Amino acid sequence: MVPAKEADREKIFSWLTQSDLTSSMLGEPNYPDHPIPSWEEFCTDYTSDFFSTSGDGKGRNYIILLNDMEIGTIGYDLLDKIKNRVVLDIWMKSEEYCGKGYGSESLDTLCKYINKTYNITNFVISPSTNNKRAIAAYMKTGFEIIKTLTKEEQEKEFGIAEYNENILMIKSL
Repeated sequence: MVPAKEADREKIFSWLTQSDLTSSMLGEPNYPDHPIPSWEEFCTDYTSDFFSTSGDGKGRNYIILLNDMEIGTIGYDLLDKIKNRVVLDIWMKSEEYCGKGYGSESLDTLCKYINKTYNITNFVISPSTNNKRAIAAYMKTGFEIIKTLTKEEQEKEFGIAEYNENILMIKSL
C-alpha cells in the first residue's frame, strides 16, 4: 500500500466507474439510488487532499499493490478523534483481484496504520445492503454489522448519504 498522488486520481476514478466491478457497486440496474459519479462529482467527494499529505489526519487514499502491480484503492475519511472513529472505503481495480484476500489484508493494514498513527480504535465501513459480497468480505476482516441506516440516518451520522440503505459495520482494535 502506498499513498495515492494527484496523478493517481484519474485511474482511481476509472477503477470505480469503468471497471468490470462497477455494476456491483454503482449505477443501474443494481444501484439506481447511487448512480455512477461524473468526474466532477468524484472530485467533489475525493478532493485533492485525498491525494496529498494535506489529507493526512482527515482523509487519504492509497494504492493497493500486489508486488509492484496496482490492484485497487483504499482510503479513509471523516477521521474523528472525539468520536474515536474513521470511515473506510475500498474498491479493487478489476474482478480478477477479488476473492483472494487482498482487500481484507489492505483493510487490516490500514486499520493498524490509523490506530498507530492517530490512536483511533473504531473503524466504520458502510456498504449498500445490496452488496452482499462486500458485506461478507468485511465480516471476514472483523467488521461486525451494527444496523441498517436509511439515507436520513446516514446524513445525520456522517453528513453524507450514499445508498437508500447502508449496512453500518464497525471493527474495533
